[in-house]
Amino acid sequence: VVVMITPFSWLTEFTPRGKWLGGFYDPVSKEPIRSQDVLQKVMEERGFDLIHEEEIPLVIREHARKYQYIISRATGWRKVE
Repeated sequence: VVVMITPFSWLTEFTPRGKWLGGFYDPVSKEPIRSQDVLQKVMEERGFDLIHEEEIPLVIREHARKYQYIISRATGWRKVE
């Protein structure tokens, strides 16, 4: 079983844009490339089935007077035998 929790907050200071799993528009069709869709495709190509998903709230304290409230996406995957 694999569990992943991510807000899909892609920032170039942490991840080069060429490594992003979505979070941008297709340059030809102009359709959005959604990270959760790309993640599902990648996991299924590697033999995993999605067995659970939910949204998880998260608060990040930046300093004494500033916080970020975000919603992360939690997914659970099982390797197909």
